[in-house]
Amino acid sequence: MNSLYGSDGMNTEKYHKVKMMNIKQTERVIRSNAFMDEQKISEDSYIVQMNPEHCSCKTPLQVAFFVLDNAKYQYLNFIHNFMYKCLDMNRIHFIEGDTDSAYWAISGNPNEDFTQQFNDVIKETDFYNDNAKYFFPTIRGNVYDEKKILRLAIERQGPSMITLAHKNYIIFKNYCDDSKIKLKGVDQKTNKITKDQIVDCINEGKITKCPNMRL
Repeated sequence: MNSLYGSDGMNTEKYHKVKMMNIKQTERVIRSNAFMDEQKISEDSYIVQMNPEHCSCKTPLQVAFFVLDNAKYQYLNFIHNFMYKCLDMNRIHFIEGDTDSAYWAISGNPNEDFTQQFNDVIKETDFYNDNAKYFFPTIRGNVYDEKKILRLAIERQGPSMITLAHKNYIIFKNYCDDSKIKLKGVDQKTNKITKDQIVDCINEGKITKCPNMRL
């Protein structure tokens, strides 16, 4: 249900930009008209606050609030009135989700790659074919069709996924080491989080601490 939510519902005009910078970058930004404040946190690291010169709002706020109000209903509608009726739920496992997204592990055809999606777990083909158009995009590669309000579209997919909490996961893009790590609120440019750290958290309880930039 990723037509929008999140940043589309924020008044970006009232938000300040905060970045981690070294001393040279900080000295350069201080001369900018957008500079507001800075705070030294280590010998060569500063938190710098700036006032954005531009802001944009490309989506009506009414749409963002509509998604917020109705996403949970559509979430359950899709699960109970579509998935349970035409898919083999014994081969599907819910991993994690939030207001407008859900990640599922699917035990599909081992001879096909991960892009097979639900193809091998459909048990009621007629029902699936008749109703899939009410949930999934119908025009391949058309971003406007994918972004229809309260419709479903693929955000990310891969052969495996490890999740610690909501918005805190690693999903592998292919069968190599290429992966996408999502850590809500953590700046991964300054905090290098790896697959091994996530696995160690599960297997050995090791904790990696990072500042949450959204708090």
